[in-house]
Amino acid sequence: MKTDDPSKSPVERALEHVHHAELDLEKANQQERRAERELAEAEHELEEALHPRETEIIVNARKRTVKGDVVTFEEIVQLAFPGSHDPNVAFSMTYRHAASEPHAGELGPGGHVTVKNGTIFNVTKTIRS
Repeated sequence: MKTDDPSKSPVERALEHVHHAELDLEKANQQERRAERELAEAEHELEEALHPRETEIIVNARKRTVKGDVVTFEEIVQLAFPGSHDPNVAFSMTYRHAASEPHAGELGPGGHVTVKNGTIFNVTKTIRS
């Protein structure tokens, strides 16, 4: 900072310098708080990746345990009807008590939903003719 403005007294220049230093310090504190939040989020993500929590859901009236809290349509189909399926087989699925919005609805191929303990899925298998 330039402090040799001849129109200001030494006290005014010093006070201006203090003011600018305080502003710089506040900016640095904001950056530090932001970095601490980002670090905490990254540590949480790492913990989840290394040790995914297990969630107990219900699929066609049977309790099932899944890793993490996001499941796909295809994962739920495999829990309901394990194995490979004929191309003429179609699946439809409803869910309720989910963590994500909406808390209930239909899930289609390629879809996913955020679950919590107790989320309920009903999967129906249909043979196309």
